[in-house]
Amino acid sequence: MQEYLQKTQFGALMDEIGVYLLLLAASLGGFLLLWGLRPMAILAGLSAFTLTVLLRARTREKRLLRREERLRRRIGGEICLEQWTVCPPARAHYEAARLLEDVLPLRVVRTCDHGALCRRADNGQRVLVACAQLHREEKASARDISALQRICVKLGAESVYLCGAGGVTAAALEQATLAPRVHCVSRDRMIALAGAAHPATDRQLVALGRRYRSIHSPRGLRSRAFDPQRAEKYLLYGLLLLGLYILTGLAYYSVPGLICLALMTLCRVTAARHAKSPWE
Repeated sequence: MQEYLQKTQFGALMDEIGVYLLLLAASLGGFLLLWGLRPMAILAGLSAFTLTVLLRARTREKRLLRREERLRRRIGGEICLEQWTVCPPARAHYEAARLLEDVLPLRVVRTCDHGALCRRADNGQRVLVACAQLHREEKASARDISALQRICVKLGAESVYLCGAGGVTAAALEQATLAPRVHCVSRDRMIALAGAAHPATDRQLVALGRRYRSIHSPRGLRSRAFDPQRAEKYLLYGLLLLGLYILTGLAYYSVPGLICLALMTLCRVTAARHAKSPWE
């Protein structure tokens, strides 16, 4: 959900200014191409720009409501999938199966820690619905797929629906084609289903705003700047800048180069301190 925590007020203001400049350029450019460089073309372009801005202002409320509804669904769906990664497995499988009931003719028969056993209303087949309970960056492996297939055989189901994985590896795709077949419901599809059923509430949006403020607080900025994973990038940038200083003889390349090397050193110190701490 980091993409919802990146845009600042300044960034939103610059986006709004960019939209107005684009509208102005399109309005003036259109009439200048039609009539040439004449005062009437400029006046007509300004009039068209004014009408476009007024129309945009009148439809702003409806657009904001539609955008808010889409964001609430998207954020609510991602919150649901995040909660499923830490909740008991049986509950996660049951919630995923209930969401699939909206798009597939399924009826939950019983749930366990391995999945939710369902029956299709159209052909009576028994299928197993399993929630991946993986981080959004993780992909389901061939071992995960084969484990689901063994559980499917044990429970007497004919196929499996694996929900919420951020993707599957090539080996997992090959394994999924074996019987019993494993159908992977993408993470985006599950987010859409979960968001339609559980859109984000005002309390959840407030909590998201608090996460935004914590990320952009001095402590959050310091932790990101001194992240041990950034040490190699700082080293690379520092060496490149010092190399430019040696090749060109321009002194202002040396200052950011030394700063990058200093930041690399601080990142290494932070990593060493975290390694010594038993709580990290």
